[in-house]
Amino acid sequence: MKKKFFISTFLILTLATFTSLMVKWQFSPYVFFIKDLKKNIAAVTNPSFINTKDLSLNEDPPKDHDFGSIIKLHDIKIVKLIQLNNFKFQWGRVDAKELKRVGAAELNGKNIWYVNQDDFKLTNRLGLEDKITSNGGIKSIFSINNKSYVYIAYVDNACATARLIDLTSMKVALQLPCLPNSENADLNASGGAFLRLADNAVLLSTGTPTMANPDHEINQTAQSDKSLWGKLLKLNLINDKLTVEIFSKGHRNPQGLAKIGENIFDVEHGPMGGDEINVIKKGNNYGWPLQSLGSQYDLGTINKSYTKPIVTEPPMLSFVPSIGISYIDKCPQIYNDYYAPNECLAASSLRGKSIDFIVHKNGKVLFTEKLQFNERIRKFFVRGNTIVALTDFKGVIIGNLDKLN
Repeated sequence: MKKKFFISTFLILTLATFTSLMVKWQFSPYVFFIKDLKKNIAAVTNPSFINTKDLSLNEDPPKDHDFGSIIKLHDIKIVKLIQLNNFKFQWGRVDAKELKRVGAAELNGKNIWYVNQDDFKLTNRLGLEDKITSNGGIKSIFSINNKSYVYIAYVDNACATARLIDLTSMKVALQLPCLPNSENADLNASGGAFLRLADNAVLLSTGTPTMANPDHEINQTAQSDKSLWGKLLKLNLINDKLTVEIFSKGHRNPQGLAKIGENIFDVEHGPMGGDEINVIKKGNNYGWPLQSLGSQYDLGTINKSYTKPIVTEPPMLSFVPSIGISYIDKCPQIYNDYYAPNECLAASSLRGKSIDFIVHKNGKVLFTEKLQFNERIRKFFVRGNTIVALTDFKGVIIGNLDKLN
C-alpha cells in the first residue's frame, strides 16, 4: 500500500510541476485555445441557424433573366466562428455544385442569382461560345434605365478584346479595340467592375489585360486618352443612345467599385504585389503603369514615386504581397456604428481568402481586421449585419456579425 501511495504521490507531483511549467512558458492548451480563438476559425459545438432577417430588407422585384442560376439562402446552420477584437462572426455554408468562377451576381432577398464567367447558354446566345478562353468570359451584368447589359472579354482570331452587349436587342453597345500584341493578353485583367451613379449612368472599369512588364504596349494604354483600356468609363444612356467618357485613368485591373458615404472607392489588382484600394475622383490619374508599390513578375523594380515622371494619385491602401483583391462593399452596420465617426469599408480577396474590414478617416487607414476563410472569395454582399460571399467552386458563405458581449 505504501509503495502504491508513494508512486501515486510522485505521479501527481510530477504532473502538477509539468502543468505549472507549461503555463509559465505559455504552452498551456488553454493558452493555445485562447490564441486560436482570436486568430483562427473554431467549430461551433451547438449549431443554431443563421439569422437572415437583414436579407429581407432589400428585396427588389426579381430580374427577368432566363439564364443563370439561383441559390436559396434558407435554414443554414452555423458551423464556424471567427472572433475579432470586439466582434464574432458566426457563419455557415450553402453548397452550390454549379457555382464556379462567378462573372455576375445579384442578391435579392434570400436568393442569389448568378452567372459563371463561362456560362455556355449566355455565351452561345451572344455568338461568342467558341471565342471564350479560360481567362475570358462574362465579367459583369448591369442595367441602365432598366436595360440590361453584359460586359464580356473574348478572343476572335488574333484579336483579344471586350464588348458591351444590350441583352434585349443583342446588339453591341460598345466595342473595345483589339489589344496591341494580343498574344500577351491575359483577359483575367479585363476589369468589369461597375457602379450605378444614377438611373441612366454607370461607371464601368476596364483593365490592361497582361502580365507583361509595365513598358508593354497593353499596359501603356492605361495612360492614353485615346484608348478605353485601363480606365473607369462613365456610361450614359439618354434616349436609347449610349455615350462613353473617360472618368479616370491609370488603372491596371479594377475588380470592385462602391460608393460608401460620400466617396467612391475601387479595388484593383497590382502586378506582383501592390493590390490597391483607391479613392476615386473624376479626372484623376491612378498611376499605372508609371507607378506601383508592387514589382514586375520577373522581380524587376517599378517606379515608386507618385510625383515623377508626372503627378498621380497614390492608393489609400496597398497590399504587399498581393491578396488578389476582388470586391468591395460597406462594413456591417454594427461594426460601422461601433467605430463611428470613423469610416469603414470591406474588401474581399481570392489569394488571401478573406474579407478585410478597413477603418479609415480622411483618407488615412487607421487599422484593419480580417475574417479569414479557407476559400477564394470572388464577390460578397453586406445587408445590415449579414454577409453573403460567393466563393470559387466552394459554394456560398453566409453569416452574422455580433458583438462579443
